[in-house]
Amino acid sequence: MSGRAGRRGQDLMGDVYFFGIPLPKIEKLIKSNVPELRGQFPLGITLVLRLMLLASKADDPEDAKAKVLSVLKHSLLSFKQPRITELLKLYFLFSFQFLVKQGYLDQEGKPRGFAGLVSHLHYHEPSNFVFVSFLRKGLFHNLCQPTRKGSKHFSQDVMEKLVLVLANLFGRRILPAKFQETTIKFYQSKVFLEDLPEDFNDALHEYNMNVTKEFASFLLNVAKLADMKQEYQLPLSKINFTGKECEDSELVSHLMSCKEGRVAISPFVCLSGNSDSDLLQPNTPNHVVLRTIGIDHSRAPVLWSQTFDNQGRRMPLNAYALDFYKHGSLTGLVQDNRWAYPPSLLHHLESCSPSVSTVSLRELCEDEDDNVVLAFEQLSKSFSEKLDEV
Repeated sequence: MSGRAGRRGQDLMGDVYFFGIPLPKIEKLIKSNVPELRGQFPLGITLVLRLMLLASKADDPEDAKAKVLSVLKHSLLSFKQPRITELLKLYFLFSFQFLVKQGYLDQEGKPRGFAGLVSHLHYHEPSNFVFVSFLRKGLFHNLCQPTRKGSKHFSQDVMEKLVLVLANLFGRRILPAKFQETTIKFYQSKVFLEDLPEDFNDALHEYNMNVTKEFASFLLNVAKLADMKQEYQLPLSKINFTGKECEDSELVSHLMSCKEGRVAISPFVCLSGNSDSDLLQPNTPNHVVLRTIGIDHSRAPVLWSQTFDNQGRRMPLNAYALDFYKHGSLTGLVQDNRWAYPPSLLHHLESCSPSVSTVSLRELCEDEDDNVVLAFEQLSKSFSEKLDEV
Protein backbone atom coordinates (compact mmCIF):
# COMPACT_ATOMS: atom_id res chain seq x y z
CA MET A 1 0.00 0.00 0.00
CA SER A 2 1.33 3.45 -0.85
CA GLY A 3 -0.06 6.83 0.05
CA ARG A 4 0.66 10.24 1.48
CA ALA A 5 2.30 10.97 4.83
CA GLY A 6 0.89 14.34 5.82
CA ARG A 7 -1.98 16.49 4.65
CA ARG A 8 -2.07 17.63 1.04
CA GLY A 9 -1.33 21.33 0.70
CA GLN A 10 -0.65 21.76 4.43
CA ASP A 11 2.22 19.55 5.62
CA LEU A 12 5.69 19.61 4.07
CA MET A 13 6.68 16.47 5.98
CA GLY A 14 4.90 13.45 7.39
CA ASP A 15 5.66 10.45 9.58
CA VAL A 16 5.26 6.79 8.65
CA TYR A 17 4.68 4.24 11.43
CA PHE A 18 5.27 0.51 11.03
CA PHE A 19 3.07 -1.58 13.32
CA GLY A 20 3.27 -5.34 13.59
CA ILE A 21 5.60 -5.68 10.60
CA PRO A 22 8.75 -7.86 10.84
CA LEU A 23 12.07 -5.99 10.78
CA PRO A 24 13.27 -7.64 7.50
CA LYS A 25 10.07 -6.46 5.84
CA ILE A 26 10.63 -2.93 7.14
CA GLU A 27 14.21 -2.93 5.83
CA LYS A 28 12.98 -4.09 2.44
CA LEU A 29 10.35 -1.36 2.34
CA ILE A 30 12.85 1.34 3.28
CA LYS A 31 15.43 0.22 0.70
CA SER A 32 13.00 -0.48 -2.13
CA ASN A 33 12.33 1.95 -4.94
CA VAL A 34 9.69 4.58 -4.36
CA PRO A 35 6.54 3.61 -6.28
CA GLU A 36 5.43 5.99 -8.98
CA LEU A 37 2.18 7.61 -7.96
CA ARG A 38 0.07 8.89 -10.81
CA GLY A 39 -2.85 11.17 -10.26
CA GLN A 40 -6.16 10.94 -12.06
CA PHE A 41 -7.93 13.82 -13.75
CA PRO A 42 -9.32 15.59 -10.66
CA LEU A 43 -12.08 17.77 -12.08
CA GLY A 44 -15.61 17.16 -13.24
CA ILE A 45 -18.29 19.67 -14.13
CA THR A 46 -20.49 18.64 -11.21
CA LEU A 47 -17.49 18.92 -8.88
CA VAL A 48 -16.95 22.49 -10.08
CA LEU A 49 -20.61 23.22 -9.35
CA ARG A 50 -20.32 21.70 -5.87
CA LEU A 51 -17.24 23.81 -5.19
CA MET A 52 -19.14 26.93 -6.21
CA LEU A 53 -21.99 25.88 -3.93
CA LEU A 54 -19.52 25.46 -1.08
CA ALA A 55 -17.97 28.87 -1.71
CA SER A 56 -21.32 30.68 -1.84
CA LYS A 57 -23.29 28.87 0.88
CA ALA A 58 -20.65 28.37 3.58
CA ASP A 59 -20.93 30.15 6.93
CA ASP A 60 -17.25 31.09 6.75
CA PRO A 61 -16.61 32.41 3.20
CA GLU A 62 -12.85 32.74 3.64
CA ASP A 63 -12.46 29.19 4.93
CA ALA A 64 -14.65 27.87 2.11
CA LYS A 65 -12.63 29.80 -0.46
CA ALA A 66 -9.39 28.33 0.92
CA LYS A 67 -10.80 24.80 0.70
CA VAL A 68 -11.98 25.32 -2.87
CA LEU A 69 -8.60 26.68 -3.96
CA SER A 70 -6.87 23.78 -2.21
CA VAL A 71 -8.86 21.28 -4.26
CA LEU A 72 -8.21 23.16 -7.49
CA LYS A 73 -4.51 23.87 -6.96
CA HIS A 74 -3.13 20.77 -5.26
CA SER A 75 -3.76 17.99 -7.73
CA LEU A 76 -1.37 15.05 -7.82
CA LEU A 77 -1.79 14.94 -11.58
CA SER A 78 -0.38 18.46 -11.96
CA PHE A 79 2.49 18.04 -9.48
CA LYS A 80 5.56 19.65 -11.11
CA GLN A 81 3.75 19.65 -14.46
CA PRO A 82 2.92 23.22 -15.48
CA ARG A 83 1.29 22.06 -18.72
CA ILE A 84 -1.25 19.98 -16.78
CA THR A 85 -1.83 22.91 -14.43
CA GLU A 86 -2.69 25.07 -17.42
CA LEU A 87 -4.98 22.34 -18.77
CA LEU A 88 -6.88 22.15 -15.47
CA LYS A 89 -7.34 25.91 -15.49
CA LEU A 90 -8.79 25.80 -18.98
CA TYR A 91 -11.07 22.89 -18.08
CA PHE A 92 -12.29 24.80 -15.04
CA LEU A 93 -13.12 27.76 -17.29
CA PHE A 94 -14.93 25.44 -19.71
CA SER A 95 -16.91 23.94 -16.81
CA PHE A 96 -17.77 27.37 -15.44
CA GLN A 97 -18.90 28.56 -18.87
CA PHE A 98 -21.00 25.41 -19.32
CA LEU A 99 -22.69 25.89 -15.94
CA VAL A 100 -23.45 29.54 -16.71
CA LYS A 101 -24.90 28.71 -20.14
CA GLN A 102 -27.02 25.92 -18.68
CA GLY A 103 -28.37 28.24 -15.99
CA TYR A 104 -26.80 26.60 -12.93
CA LEU A 105 -24.60 29.62 -12.10
CA ASP A 106 -25.04 33.33 -12.60
CA GLN A 107 -22.33 35.62 -13.98
CA GLU A 108 -20.87 36.02 -10.49
CA GLY A 109 -20.63 32.27 -9.94
CA LYS A 110 -23.55 32.02 -7.54
CA PRO A 111 -25.72 28.88 -7.86
CA ARG A 112 -29.26 29.20 -9.11
CA GLY A 113 -32.10 27.19 -10.59
CA PHE A 114 -31.57 23.44 -10.50
CA ALA A 115 -27.99 23.67 -9.19
CA GLY A 116 -28.97 21.90 -5.97
CA LEU A 117 -30.65 19.02 -7.80
CA VAL A 118 -27.69 18.52 -10.16
CA SER A 119 -25.31 18.60 -7.21
CA HIS A 120 -27.50 16.12 -5.31
CA LEU A 121 -27.19 13.69 -8.23
CA HIS A 122 -23.45 14.30 -8.66
CA TYR A 123 -22.52 10.61 -8.72
CA HIS A 124 -24.70 10.13 -11.82
CA GLU A 125 -22.90 12.66 -14.05
CA PRO A 126 -23.68 13.28 -16.90
CA SER A 127 -27.17 11.81 -16.38
CA ASN A 128 -27.89 14.51 -13.80
CA PHE A 129 -27.55 17.23 -16.45
CA VAL A 130 -29.68 15.28 -18.93
CA PHE A 131 -32.37 14.71 -16.29
CA VAL A 132 -32.63 18.43 -15.59
CA SER A 133 -32.69 19.24 -19.31
CA PHE A 134 -35.75 16.95 -19.61
CA LEU A 135 -37.38 18.78 -16.71
CA ARG A 136 -36.77 22.17 -18.28
CA LYS A 137 -38.23 21.11 -21.61
CA GLY A 138 -41.41 20.00 -19.87
CA LEU A 139 -41.09 16.40 -21.04
CA PHE A 140 -41.86 14.98 -17.61
CA HIS A 141 -44.90 17.24 -17.31
CA ASN A 142 -46.14 15.95 -20.66
CA LEU A 143 -45.63 12.37 -19.52
CA CYS A 144 -46.97 12.61 -15.97
CA GLN A 145 -50.67 13.10 -16.62
CA PRO A 146 -53.05 11.75 -13.93
CA THR A 147 -55.75 9.21 -14.67
CA ARG A 148 -58.37 11.97 -14.64
CA LYS A 149 -58.47 15.72 -14.18
CA GLY A 150 -58.03 16.74 -10.55
CA SER A 151 -56.72 13.31 -9.56
CA LYS A 152 -53.38 12.73 -7.85
CA HIS A 153 -53.05 9.16 -9.05
CA PHE A 154 -51.16 8.04 -12.15
CA SER A 155 -51.74 4.95 -14.25
CA GLN A 156 -49.42 1.97 -14.38
CA ASP A 157 -48.56 2.84 -17.98
CA VAL A 158 -47.32 6.28 -16.92
CA MET A 159 -45.29 4.75 -14.11
CA GLU A 160 -43.66 2.20 -16.41
CA LYS A 161 -42.76 4.86 -18.98
CA LEU A 162 -41.28 6.96 -16.19
CA VAL A 163 -39.16 4.01 -15.04
CA LEU A 164 -38.12 3.43 -18.66
CA VAL A 165 -36.81 6.99 -18.90
CA LEU A 166 -35.04 6.79 -15.53
CA ALA A 167 -33.51 3.41 -16.38
CA ASN A 168 -32.00 4.95 -19.51
CA LEU A 169 -30.39 7.65 -17.35
CA PHE A 170 -29.48 6.13 -13.99
CA GLY A 171 -27.95 2.82 -12.97
CA ARG A 172 -27.05 2.04 -16.59
CA ARG A 173 -25.62 -1.43 -17.05
CA ILE A 174 -24.30 -2.02 -20.56
CA LEU A 175 -24.38 -5.58 -21.88
CA PRO A 176 -21.94 -7.06 -24.42
CA ALA A 177 -23.19 -6.96 -28.00
CA LYS A 178 -22.93 -10.74 -28.29
CA PHE A 179 -25.83 -11.11 -25.85
CA GLN A 180 -28.21 -10.00 -28.59
CA GLU A 181 -26.89 -12.69 -30.91
CA THR A 182 -27.30 -15.51 -28.42
CA THR A 183 -29.92 -18.21 -28.82
CA ILE A 184 -30.64 -18.25 -25.09
CA LYS A 185 -34.29 -17.64 -24.27
CA PHE A 186 -35.28 -15.43 -21.36
CA TYR A 187 -38.41 -16.78 -19.73
CA GLN A 188 -38.94 -14.57 -16.69
CA SER A 189 -37.30 -11.30 -17.60
CA LYS A 190 -36.95 -8.82 -20.46
CA VAL A 191 -33.20 -8.39 -20.42
CA PHE A 192 -32.73 -5.66 -23.04
CA LEU A 193 -33.98 -2.17 -22.23
CA GLU A 194 -36.08 -0.35 -24.81
CA ASP A 195 -34.98 3.01 -26.19
CA LEU A 196 -36.17 6.29 -24.76
CA PRO A 197 -39.56 7.55 -25.96
CA GLU A 198 -39.20 9.58 -29.15
CA ASP A 199 -39.63 13.02 -27.56
CA PHE A 200 -37.08 12.23 -24.85
CA ASN A 201 -34.66 10.78 -27.39
CA ASP A 202 -34.92 13.90 -29.58
CA ALA A 203 -34.27 16.12 -26.56
CA LEU A 204 -31.26 14.00 -25.60
CA HIS A 205 -29.84 14.27 -29.12
CA GLU A 206 -30.25 18.05 -29.07
CA TYR A 207 -28.54 18.26 -25.68
CA ASN A 208 -25.65 16.05 -26.81
CA MET A 209 -25.08 18.07 -29.98
CA ASN A 210 -24.97 21.36 -28.08
CA VAL A 211 -22.54 20.02 -25.48
CA THR A 212 -20.37 18.31 -28.10
CA LYS A 213 -20.07 21.56 -30.03
CA GLU A 214 -18.95 23.41 -26.90
CA PHE A 215 -16.50 20.68 -25.95
CA ALA A 216 -15.05 20.61 -29.46
CA SER A 217 -14.33 24.34 -29.13
CA PHE A 218 -12.64 23.62 -25.82
CA LEU A 219 -10.44 20.95 -27.44
CA LEU A 220 -9.40 23.43 -30.12
CA ASN A 221 -8.36 25.86 -27.40
CA VAL A 222 -6.32 23.36 -25.39
CA ALA A 223 -4.64 21.95 -28.51
CA LYS A 224 -1.94 24.58 -28.02
CA LEU A 225 -0.78 22.64 -24.96
CA ALA A 226 0.05 19.55 -27.02
CA ASP A 227 3.64 18.44 -27.46
CA MET A 228 3.79 18.41 -31.25
CA LYS A 229 7.20 16.75 -31.24
CA GLN A 230 5.64 13.70 -29.64
CA GLU A 231 2.55 13.95 -31.83
CA TYR A 232 4.71 13.47 -34.95
CA GLN A 233 6.44 10.49 -33.36
CA LEU A 234 5.22 6.92 -33.64
CA PRO A 235 4.31 5.78 -30.10
CA LEU A 236 6.04 2.37 -30.17
CA SER A 237 8.99 2.64 -32.55
CA LYS A 238 9.62 6.31 -31.61
CA ILE A 239 10.34 7.09 -35.25
CA ASN A 240 10.22 10.86 -35.67
CA PHE A 241 8.65 12.41 -38.76
CA THR A 242 9.76 15.99 -38.17
CA GLY A 243 13.52 15.79 -38.67
CA LYS A 244 15.41 17.05 -41.71
CA GLU A 245 16.39 13.51 -42.63
CA CYS A 246 12.73 12.79 -43.43
CA GLU A 247 12.16 15.73 -45.77
CA ASP A 248 12.54 13.55 -48.87
CA SER A 249 9.99 11.02 -47.64
CA GLU A 250 6.70 10.97 -49.54
CA LEU A 251 4.92 9.84 -46.38
CA VAL A 252 6.28 12.76 -44.39
CA SER A 253 5.43 15.19 -47.18
CA HIS A 254 1.86 13.94 -47.18
CA LEU A 255 1.73 13.92 -43.40
CA MET A 256 2.99 17.47 -43.07
CA SER A 257 0.65 18.76 -45.77
CA CYS A 258 -2.60 17.80 -44.05
CA LYS A 259 -2.61 20.54 -41.43
CA GLU A 260 -5.42 22.69 -42.76
CA GLY A 261 -8.57 22.35 -40.67
CA ARG A 262 -6.78 20.07 -38.26
CA VAL A 263 -5.87 21.69 -34.96
CA ALA A 264 -6.86 19.15 -32.30
CA ILE A 265 -6.65 16.03 -34.49
CA SER A 266 -3.67 13.69 -34.39
CA PRO A 267 -1.47 14.10 -37.50
CA PHE A 268 -1.49 10.34 -38.05
CA VAL A 269 -5.29 10.22 -37.88
CA CYS A 270 -5.34 13.00 -40.48
CA LEU A 271 -4.13 10.45 -43.02
CA SER A 272 -7.57 8.82 -42.85
CA GLY A 273 -9.24 12.08 -43.82
CA ASN A 274 -10.28 13.11 -40.31
CA SER A 275 -10.53 16.79 -39.46
CA ASP A 276 -11.63 18.99 -36.57
CA SER A 277 -15.23 18.69 -37.77
CA ASP A 278 -15.13 15.04 -36.67
CA LEU A 279 -14.94 16.26 -33.08
CA LEU A 280 -18.64 17.12 -33.43
CA GLN A 281 -19.63 13.60 -34.42
CA PRO A 282 -21.25 11.22 -31.91
CA ASN A 283 -19.00 8.61 -30.32
CA THR A 284 -15.82 10.05 -31.85
CA PRO A 285 -12.96 7.74 -30.76
CA ASN A 286 -10.60 9.26 -28.23
CA HIS A 287 -7.54 8.32 -30.28
CA VAL A 288 -8.32 10.92 -32.96
CA VAL A 289 -7.54 13.73 -30.50
CA LEU A 290 -3.95 14.85 -29.92
CA ARG A 291 -2.79 12.37 -27.31
CA THR A 292 -0.44 14.75 -25.46
CA ILE A 293 -3.24 17.17 -24.59
CA GLY A 294 -4.12 14.98 -21.63
CA ILE A 295 -7.89 15.08 -22.08
CA ASP A 296 -10.44 13.40 -24.33
CA HIS A 297 -14.17 13.09 -24.99
CA SER A 298 -14.78 11.23 -21.74
CA ARG A 299 -14.67 14.63 -19.99
CA ALA A 300 -17.60 15.96 -21.99
CA PRO A 301 -20.94 15.74 -20.10
CA VAL A 302 -22.75 13.86 -22.87
CA LEU A 303 -24.88 10.73 -22.61
CA TRP A 304 -25.24 8.72 -25.79
CA SER A 305 -28.45 6.72 -25.99
CA GLN A 306 -26.69 4.00 -27.98
CA THR A 307 -23.29 2.46 -27.29
CA PHE A 308 -21.27 0.43 -29.78
CA ASP A 309 -18.30 -1.90 -29.42
CA ASN A 310 -15.12 -1.78 -31.51
CA GLN A 311 -16.82 -3.89 -34.18
CA GLY A 312 -19.67 -1.45 -34.61
CA ARG A 313 -22.20 -3.69 -32.86
CA ARG A 314 -24.70 -2.06 -30.56
CA MET A 315 -24.37 -2.88 -26.87
CA PRO A 316 -27.82 -2.83 -25.25
CA LEU A 317 -28.71 -1.58 -21.80
CA ASN A 318 -29.90 -4.01 -19.17
CA ALA A 319 -33.60 -3.65 -18.33
CA TYR A 320 -33.24 -4.94 -14.76
CA ALA A 321 -34.76 -1.84 -13.12
CA LEU A 322 -37.86 -1.81 -15.33
CA ASP A 323 -38.24 -5.57 -14.98
CA PHE A 324 -38.04 -5.38 -11.22
CA TYR A 325 -40.64 -2.62 -11.12
CA LYS A 326 -43.02 -4.71 -13.21
CA HIS A 327 -42.85 -8.01 -11.30
CA GLY A 328 -40.92 -7.20 -8.10
CA SER A 329 -38.97 -10.46 -8.09
CA LEU A 330 -35.23 -10.99 -7.91
CA THR A 331 -35.40 -14.64 -8.93
CA GLY A 332 -36.12 -14.02 -12.59
CA LEU A 333 -33.59 -11.19 -12.77
CA VAL A 334 -30.82 -13.29 -11.25
CA GLN A 335 -31.57 -16.24 -13.53
CA ASP A 336 -32.01 -14.47 -16.87
CA ASN A 337 -29.42 -11.74 -16.31
CA ARG A 338 -26.79 -14.16 -14.99
CA TRP A 339 -26.27 -12.15 -11.81
CA ALA A 340 -23.90 -14.10 -9.60
CA TYR A 341 -24.71 -12.25 -6.39
CA PRO A 342 -28.20 -10.92 -5.54
CA PRO A 343 -26.70 -8.28 -3.15
CA SER A 344 -24.97 -6.71 -6.15
CA LEU A 345 -28.31 -6.57 -7.94
CA LEU A 346 -29.91 -4.92 -4.92
CA HIS A 347 -27.17 -2.30 -4.92
CA HIS A 348 -27.88 -1.49 -8.57
CA LEU A 349 -31.62 -1.29 -7.92
CA GLU A 350 -31.13 1.08 -5.02
CA SER A 351 -28.81 3.27 -7.10
CA CYS A 352 -31.51 3.89 -9.71
CA SER A 353 -34.35 4.23 -7.21
CA PRO A 354 -36.52 7.26 -8.08
CA SER A 355 -36.42 8.34 -4.43
CA VAL A 356 -33.00 9.82 -5.20
CA SER A 357 -34.51 12.79 -7.00
CA THR A 358 -37.93 12.99 -5.31
CA VAL A 359 -36.69 14.88 -2.25
CA SER A 360 -34.91 17.53 -4.30
CA LEU A 361 -37.89 17.93 -6.63
CA ARG A 362 -40.21 18.56 -3.68
CA GLU A 363 -37.81 21.16 -2.30
CA LEU A 364 -37.58 22.96 -5.65
CA CYS A 365 -41.27 22.98 -6.50
CA GLU A 366 -43.55 25.48 -4.78
CA ASP A 367 -46.71 23.85 -6.15
CA GLU A 368 -47.66 21.00 -3.82
CA ASP A 369 -49.90 19.51 -6.51
CA ASP A 370 -47.33 19.54 -9.31
CA ASN A 371 -47.92 16.43 -11.41
CA VAL A 372 -44.23 15.60 -11.84
CA VAL A 373 -43.54 15.70 -8.11
CA LEU A 374 -46.67 13.67 -7.36
CA ALA A 375 -45.76 11.09 -10.01
CA PHE A 376 -42.23 10.73 -8.66
CA GLU A 377 -43.54 10.36 -5.13
CA GLN A 378 -45.98 7.65 -6.23
CA LEU A 379 -43.21 5.87 -8.12
CA SER A 380 -40.79 6.20 -5.23
CA LYS A 381 -43.30 4.73 -2.80
CA SER A 382 -44.13 1.83 -5.10
CA PHE A 383 -40.47 1.11 -5.87
CA SER A 384 -39.50 1.24 -2.19
CA GLU A 385 -42.31 -1.13 -1.24
CA LYS A 386 -41.09 -3.65 -3.80
CA LEU A 387 -37.53 -3.37 -2.49
CA ASP A 388 -38.72 -3.84 1.10
CA GLU A 389 -40.51 -7.05 0.14
CA VAL A 390 -37.36 -8.64 -1.27
